Amino acid sequence: MSIYSKTGDDGYTSLLNGERVPKDDLRIETLGNLDELTSYLGFVKAQIKDDAIKKEIENIQIKIKTILSEIADGKSDKWHISENDVFEIERLIDAYQSMIKIKNSFVIPGKNEISALLDVARTITRRTERSLISVDKKYPVNINSKMYINRLSDYLFVLARHMEIRMEIEEKVTDIIKKHYRKNGIGIKLNLSVAKKLMEKVEKKAESMDLSVAIAIVDMHGNLIAAHFMDGTLLESMNLAINKAYTSVALKMATHELSKLAQPGQPLYGINTTDSRIVVFGGGCPIKYQGEIVGGIGVSGGTVEQDVELSIYGADVFEEVIS
Repeated sequence: MSIYSKTGDDGYTSLLNGERVPKDDLRIETLGNLDELTSYLGFVKAQIKDDAIKKEIENIQIKIKTILSEIADGKSDKWHISENDVFEIERLIDAYQSMIKIKNSFVIPGKNEISALLDVARTITRRTERSLISVDKKYPVNINSKMYINRLSDYLFVLARHMEIRMEIEEKVTDIIKKHYRKNGIGIKLNLSVAKKLMEKVEKKAESMDLSVAIAIVDMHGNLIAAHFMDGTLLESMNLAINKAYTSVALKMATHELSKLAQPGQPLYGINTTDSRIVVFGGGCPIKYQGEIVGGIGVSGGTVEQDVELSIYGADVFEEVIS
């Protein structure tokens, strides 16, 4: 079935109740604003790491879809926001407001990326509210729907201020930890606990790609710390994963980079004959912290491209894991 129907070529579209209306109808404009709002909130949600806040935003998106259905159907008794929905968002506003001190002055957005995105979402909410009020004059809208959208802009405002303070604190803590490590000469240790968490991340990524792979983590000297293979993975894949991880540390480069240098006529041609553990195809990456190699990760079981993607992903999320 084609995604385009050609039924809107004449400048008209259908509401949920089947009514054909011009595309510049106030209701259509409001539906567009609601759609833009929930889509932008999805973008914000994707940038936030806190699962609780992600869930809050997702619940709000569901409520916006309810309001969207109400406008499109014209029957607020079938699609409606309840008083409890309004009370819930007011509770969230009060909770965030209790954690911060709101200055009695204009806010200049942009202290950090997350708060800036939330402020953009807030302005979209205000625009949506204005169009909703215009619709309400001709096509009455549930009072709770109007209240919810009004409260939503307040929620996004206090959440933006909360994220400004929270991320500022997180940055300061991170700086203190880094200074402590530098001052005391302490390096980040890639131990068994960290290796397990890192392998869990890579395994979830592999599952999302519908792959079964073997994953190996070695320390900065190439010694095996941990290895794991998913159900359905070939036994030989484990040996390859271990050797890929070892190779990435021994030669201080990703194995997909090494494979280019190990071709005939290239400077490292024949390197794999000097050590049986050297692997000259992709799937191994050195793990770095602040530019220093602290270990390596090897992945085997998919295509070369898939193994490369997963090993790079594992190396990239290392700092997230240790934080």
